[in-house]
Amino acid sequence: MRAAPKQLLMLIIFVFFASATPVAAAPTRSDDPTTAIPAVTALWVQLDGFARYQGNGPSWTLGPAIRAIATEPYQEAPGGARLVYYFDKARVEVNDPASADDGQLTLGLLVRDMISGSLQVGDQRFVPVAPADIPLAGDVTQNDIAPTYASLRAVATLGDAAAEHRAPDRTGQLVTAALRRDGRVVPDAVPESSVRIAVYESTSGHNIPSVFWEALQHLPLPWLALTGYPLTEPYWVRTRVAGAERLVLVQAFERRVLTYDPANPPAWQVEWGNVGLHYRLWRGLAASPDPEVQALASGMPFGEVLVSAARAARVDPYLLVALATVLTQNDPLAANSRGLGLLLVPRERLTGEPYPLDPSVNARRAAPLLAQAIAQAGLEGGLAHYLAASGSNTRPEEVLRTADYLRQRFPPGAPLPSGPALTEIGRGHAAFYDPSYDVSWWERTLAGYASWGGAVADAAPDPHGYYCVHPDFRPGQRLLLIANGQALWCTIGDTVAPGHVAAWRSRWIIELSWPTFVALGLDRNNEVIVWGPSE
Repeated sequence: MRAAPKQLLMLIIFVFFASATPVAAAPTRSDDPTTAIPAVTALWVQLDGFARYQGNGPSWTLGPAIRAIATEPYQEAPGGARLVYYFDKARVEVNDPASADDGQLTLGLLVRDMISGSLQVGDQRFVPVAPADIPLAGDVTQNDIAPTYASLRAVATLGDAAAEHRAPDRTGQLVTAALRRDGRVVPDAVPESSVRIAVYESTSGHNIPSVFWEALQHLPLPWLALTGYPLTEPYWVRTRVAGAERLVLVQAFERRVLTYDPANPPAWQVEWGNVGLHYRLWRGLAASPDPEVQALASGMPFGEVLVSAARAARVDPYLLVALATVLTQNDPLAANSRGLGLLLVPRERLTGEPYPLDPSVNARRAAPLLAQAIAQAGLEGGLAHYLAASGSNTRPEEVLRTADYLRQRFPPGAPLPSGPALTEIGRGHAAFYDPSYDVSWWERTLAGYASWGGAVADAAPDPHGYYCVHPDFRPGQRLLLIANGQALWCTIGDTVAPGHVAAWRSRWIIELSWPTFVALGLDRNNEVIVWGPSE
């Protein structure tokens, strides 16, 4: 349906990029990044859509698949917890689900936490845990030569030693220092190095080498948002890759580790370290969550930790999660005169434990105690015994009611919620509707289609006023648009008359409302990638 002619923006060149063989197998439906919430999908497509669908693309920035979805406590988040998505190379944090379509996302400070030995559960709340004794690069097992995250405590600008670990400006100098597993720096250990320092980052006081700086300049988003500040100098390290010893350049940033391996193919010489996988290994989190309790593990704060401990002790996972919810509201820093931590483990049971507040440690101590109490006194009696030992006045009935509620909310075997899978529709130029077609016009037009059944059943006005037109999609459907480093979702608000479809397809890939066109920067550079539902 067309109300009036539209002004079109015509450019000279029309370019299509043919898809090549994917560099990695497409993930299954359950871990497909294009089925995540809209903001996470948009971020993944920006960063890694090319890596999956174009065989000659750059290395992965997040990774080919979602490894886990979890709910983690954070004091300042709405409701005291936030949804997170684990990828191979990062953790994407949804800080405000109500505004997730706006892209209210951050990448977790995983590297900082693994070096310092802390879990951040609020702006100023940290849980002390053991630093990560996991190799920074290369094989994670049978790799006793590689420095670990814990090795970096001796050189990172963190904590009380931050000031003394700042480095002077070495711009233009060669990178020749090596880092050993014990944290010792050996100056001029690699005199044959041809890598030079490109930039000095004065905020944290570290030098960034040219191989990393060039890669950071070609990201679709500001590099600081993806990496955070550098925490260390770049160092050459000895590590093992598939069992073979290699010399690799590494540098730790707050959110990421960057590696440079001159033996790799050019497009893969600079890579993002697998800090998402390393973090999960550090925290003892399963590589593949048990589908029977996946919804519970993903939907509750510290759910993965609690479910794992419950299974190991042969305790009902719903009961242990309910106990943490009722006792401490899932606060790992909780304490009273008799109990300590996420499950208020009796203090005498934590004697000699260096990290009693570590939620994994706390859960592993609590679950066997609860199992033993239940075996001796039955379900209610065992719960009463544990609650009394923890110094809580909570009644067993409250824990049991909460466990029943959790079974209804996260039934056994329930799949994780996901959206429709997306696929790339095409790349090319966009046309725009005249600016006189304002948001109210689009809303009235969409409502008109809905009134006579011409829109999808759940058609609703776009929450941000971004509208678009494509002949293959019905009013009310949503498309993901990527252009000029921007990603946004638009709502189909009009249709193309049947007699105009052939001409339409020969000239552009999408039509947009003027605000959408401008928001994507297409008034400056008109080249857009369109993603839409694949089924």
